[in-house]
This record gives sequence, C-alpha cells and structure tokens, in this order.
Amino acid sequence: MRGCRGGWTLFELLLVMAVLVMVAAIVSPSLESMYADVRLRGAADAIRAAWARARASAVNQGTAYRFSVIPNSGNYRIAPDNADAAGGKAGANGADPDNQPFVLEDVLPKGVSIGFSAAPSAAGSNGPASGSPAGTADVGQYVSAAVFLPDGTARDDVRLLLTTRGARPLVMNLRALTGGVTTKRLNPNRQRP
Repeated sequence: MRGCRGGWTLFELLLVMAVLVMVAAIVSPSLESMYADVRLRGAADAIRAAWARARASAVNQGTAYRFSVIPNSGNYRIAPDNADAAGGKAGANGADPDNQPFVLEDVLPKGVSIGFSAAPSAAGSNGPASGSPAGTADVGQYVSAAVFLPDGTARDDVRLLLTTRGARPLVMNLRALTGGVTTKRLNPNRQRP
C-alpha cells in the first residue's frame, strides 16, 4: 500500500494560479472604479474646504477673497481679490511682512481635473491632465471661479465640474447668497437642454 501524497503536482499549482488570475481580472475594474470615485469625492471635499477657508478669510480680514483654478487641471488657489496679493508677492499687504494675507495653492488628488462646463471636456473624458505641484503653477494661468465677499456671500453662483477617468463626473454648485454647496453626479446618458 502506498503512503500519503506529500505535495502538489505542477498541474494543480498552475490550475490554482489560473483561477486566481481570472478572479483578479474580474475584480480589478471594479476596484479601479471604486478608487476613482473615492478620489473624486476627496477632491469635492477639498474644494468645499477651500471655499469655507476663503469665505472665513474674507469675513475675518474684511477683504474679498478669490478662489481660482487652472481649467482642466487639478490646481486651485485662494488669495485676496486684489492685484497685489493675487500674485502672491511679498509685501503685498503694505510694508508689514508679518501681516501678509492668506494665500493657499493646492492640487486635487492625482488624475482629478476641474472644469466650468456641465459637459465633460475632451481632457476629462480621456483622462484629465495632472496638476502641477502646489506652488509651481504660473499665477497667470489661474481663472477666477468664485469671489467671496467680506459679508460672507459670494459674488456669483458657481458651477464646477470635477472629472477623472473611471468615474462619472461630479458637479459642484455654490449658491452665492447662502454659501450652500451641493454635489451631484452628472448622468452622461441624459441629454441636457
């Protein structure tokens, strides 16, 4: 009588490996889509926090603050809404270098881009361009998206579109008078008027 088998055959090992590879191939797109959704939600949270910071700075300092973006990238910037401070120049707040206005430059998670249109742009649908590292983008590239006034309101209603590969675009709406922010998914199958 033969004893117990002491190991696995090469065929059995290859069969198990093939099953694992097939399971990974099936699960991978779902994980990628889920991660893209998490990046998009994180970007929306970052913008919501930046808007709150710009509003608070405008109220606390008694001067209008601008939230600007580089369209079709992930770069955004908060700075006072005046020519001297908008460029982030030292000494923009008079001669007192210790009393500089609040200026913030940041980048959304990799692969997330900001736009102004409700229709996905070519850059957004084919994988948005990554943003430049914070503080390295040229100030002249920024486009004003929202201006927060010292009374706590914004100058205009704002509608931003956040896109990333693998997730449906996210639309962010800022109400000028109330400061309320809403986010919703853009349905690509629904025709917009």
